[in-house]
Order: sequence, then structure tokens, then C-alpha cells
Amino acid sequence: MQLDWTTFLLQIVNFLVLVWLLKRFLYRPVLDVIARRRQGIEKALSDARDAEARAETLRQDYERKLAEQDSAQAADMARLGDEIAAERRRLMAKLDAELAAERERQVALVEKQTADAGRKAGDTARAAALSFVSRLLGRLSGAELDSRLVDMLIEDLATLPAEQLEALHDAAAAPEASLQLTTARALSEADESRLLGALADTLGRSLPITKQIDASMQSGLRVGIGPWMLAASLADELAFFRSGARRAC
Repeated sequence: MQLDWTTFLLQIVNFLVLVWLLKRFLYRPVLDVIARRRQGIEKALSDARDAEARAETLRQDYERKLAEQDSAQAADMARLGDEIAAERRRLMAKLDAELAAERERQVALVEKQTADAGRKAGDTARAAALSFVSRLLGRLSGAELDSRLVDMLIEDLATLPAEQLEALHDAAAAPEASLQLTTARALSEADESRLLGALADTLGRSLPITKQIDASMQSGLRVGIGPWMLAASLADELAFFRSGARRAC
């Protein structure tokens, strides 16, 4: 197989454009949102520290005034001082708890807003990238891409995990087992022969085949074996990109 330099260069350009789009519309906006949220958090913490300092100042002033009371009322003031000290501790504990709860609430609110903004920016960038890639791959679809996707599926067959190979063998061993081949357009005889040969080697036997054309796939193929589906198509790959997850096989 010869390397198609035009396709190779186009793929490089596609990749660079995608990287530029992600950096332009995702990375910088997210950094800006995070910076604004960090400033809000720092301001909330600073306000809380100021309130705590004012409370401590009030406490010190109150204790100083108690110390300046007339010594003649020492016994009464001592008892009153004990009561006031107990009340002060209760109020300070309550104030500390309220300040801590407010700080936690502010931090949680800012973190939630930051996360929501990040998800929204990510969804927007992902949707824009998906639209661009969909249009571009739709224009590149054709017999040559179909042939390459056949090669990819054959390569994937050789790397399937042992448990999946065993499941495919079990499905192929059923008496009524058959292959359901769905393609975006009719495969060439050479591609179909290579595919069926690779499937026979993987499954350990040749199976009857049913063919179907599905233009919505844009390019590529799907092979059904009982309850199992092997796929290598633009429609499937774009669906995985949209959902943010990829299949293991």
C-alpha cells in the first residue's frame, strides 16, 4: 500500500485546525472564568477575616471595660463577669460557626458557578468542533476512505481482547449464525474479500453474509454477528466524539 501524501497532509491540517479551535474557544475562556471566580473567592475570604477581626476587637474592648469597674462591686461584678464570659463564648462560638458556614457556602457557590461555566464552554467548543469535523469528513468520504476503514476494522480484529474473541466465537458457532454487512456504499471486490477473509480467520469459520447499504453512515461499514456489532464508520466515530466516550472494541 502506498502512502497518499495528499491525504496525509490534509489530516495534518485538520489536526492543527482542531487544536487551534480548542485552544481559541475552550482553553482561554475557561481560564478567564476560573480567574474571575478565584477573585470572588478571595474577596469573600477577605470579608470573613475582616468580620472576625472586628469581632475580636469588640471582645477586647468589652473585657477592658469590665476590668475598669469599681472595686467595691467586685463580688457582684465577678459573678456577672462569669455570666457574661459564658454568654460571650456562646456568642463567639455561634459567630464562628456562622462565619465558617458562610465561607463554605460562598466557596461552594463559586465552585459550582465555575464548573457550570466550564461545562458550558466545553459543550460549545465541542459542538463547534464536531460541526467542523462532520462537514470536513463528509466531503472526504468515498471509496478510498471506505477501503482505509476496512483496513482499520481488520487491524482492530487482531487486537480484540480474549473475552471478546470468545464471545464472537460463541456467536459464530450458533447453527443459524450469519454476518450482516452494512456499508455506506458497495465495497470493492478486493476490500470485501479481504474483510471476509479476516472475519473468517477471527471467527474460525466462514458465515453466510447479508449485505445492506446505509448512506447515513457517510463512509465505512458495520458487521453484525448475532448480538455483537463491529463498526468502523464516520457516523459511529462522530457519535462517539459527540458523547465524549469511545468503545473498547
